[in-house]
Parts: sequence; structure tokens; C-alpha cells
Amino acid sequence: MRSHLIKLLHVLSILGNDLTLLLPTEMCEEIFLYVPAIDLVVSVSRVCKNWYDILRSRNFWFQKVKREGFQLSAVTEKRLAEEKDLGKALLILQGLSCHLLGVNTNLIQNPSGQDGLNKWHVKHGGNGLDVENAPVGSNLIPEEAGLPTQHCFVSSFTPCTRTQMIKLENHKLQPWMIDILQPKIKVSEWVSARFDCAARSTMKVKIFGSGTPVSYKQDWSSSTDGVERMEWYKMSLVADHVEGLCAIKFTNTSTDEQFWAGHYGAKTAGSSVVLHV
Repeated sequence: MRSHLIKLLHVLSILGNDLTLLLPTEMCEEIFLYVPAIDLVVSVSRVCKNWYDILRSRNFWFQKVKREGFQLSAVTEKRLAEEKDLGKALLILQGLSCHLLGVNTNLIQNPSGQDGLNKWHVKHGGNGLDVENAPVGSNLIPEEAGLPTQHCFVSSFTPCTRTQMIKLENHKLQPWMIDILQPKIKVSEWVSARFDCAARSTMKVKIFGSGTPVSYKQDWSSSTDGVERMEWYKMSLVADHVEGLCAIKFTNTSTDEQFWAGHYGAKTAGSSVVLHV
């Protein structure tokens, strides 16, 4: 499909501007919706002034974003529609259409330990932080967690800490883009304890922008009333956008509460940081 469309556009470009002007704008737009966004940005927009003008249309790129399966919230769509700098709005919409911008996706790498401790800065406690291919001594991670495997991190008898720093520039996001989008920062992970040992876990996030860093945290303990060992629970929090957002630091600290040698501490999986727009 892509190759046929590209060939069609190539033929039209060779025939010249006079023919492209004969095509109604609506027909051009419909064709362009099926052309890969990167080709529209790099090549198609340079064919003629008519096509250039179409591809400078904010409304077209809103349609293209939706065609690419990217759902914007009503609030985000309104912000982009009202952004006074057309160039900036188009760069964001084109980046979304090209699937380049790290929004509405988990920015944590190796969130459950499928790749061991790779991508994490780890401070070991007790017998060290480890990874289980499937939870030992607790239930399997529930389907609602939406995780591809049953891998999980497991802690020991003194606190084990793992940290990951997310630099948003590595996800093609500049502070000015985030200031326009103003995403909600959704942070979560799943946690459990063995049937035979009490455990606790703390999830922290530190948000870096143009001002003083802002910190959030959530604690979990298997000893809390209503909590059943072996069950999995979702820790989650939502942080507001900060001006000039450029980096997010995620940290988990887990341990057991009975000081048992081995790996009897809290189990965690599916660590997630999402910029939700």
C-alpha cells in the first residue's frame, strides 16, 4: 500500500504543479492520510506549494494523528489547537504522527527485570536484589497488570534500591513541547509479598524542571490492614506537570520485615512512568 501511494505521488510530482492543482484539496488530504507521516514531512511537502499548504494545516495533522491510532485527550487537543505558534504545534503533531515522541507510553526500560538488572542503578541490601522468572511464594501477576511476562524483582532482608533516570530529550521531547502539552505524569508498579514473610516497598518519583525538583512517594506494606499476602497490588500516583520538565527519576526501595536471609522481601513488577496526553 505504501509503495503504491509513494509511486502515485512521485508520478504526480513529475507531471508538475498544474496537475496537482487539478486535484481537489479534499482528495489530496485523503491520499496523504494513508502516506507514512515521515514521507509527508520529508518529501511530499516539497513537491509544490499546494501540497506544502495542505501539510501546513493544523486540521490535517489532527486527522493524521488519529489515523495513526494516537488518541489525544480533549484538553491536549484544545491546547494544540489554540497554540499561537503554528510551527511548534505542527512539530508536535508531526512528531506524534511519526511515533517519535515519548508520550502515552512507558518510559521505564526493563520494567519487570526481563533483562535482569539491566538499565537499573542498583544498591543491594542483604543478599542483594534479584529477579525471579515467576513469583516464588506469591500468586502469579494478574492479567489486569498487562505485563508480557511473569518476571519480577525480589528484595532481601535489608533495603534494596533500584533507580532509573529518564532524560526526556532521549525520547525526542524538548521542555517547550512538554510545556505546551502539559501532560499528567502517571507512575505505577505492582507489588506483592510471600505467604510466609512480611514485606514493604516504597515507590518514589522526583521530577526535574526549570525550578526546584518536586518529589512524590507511595508506601506499601503487607502488614497494612486489608492487605493479603501473596496477592498483587498496584501502587500508583499522578503528578502534575512542572514548567521546563526535562527529567524524571524513578526509585523503588523494598525489603522484608522479618530480617530473613535470602530473598523473602517485597516483589515488584511493571514499573511505569507515562506522560499522559
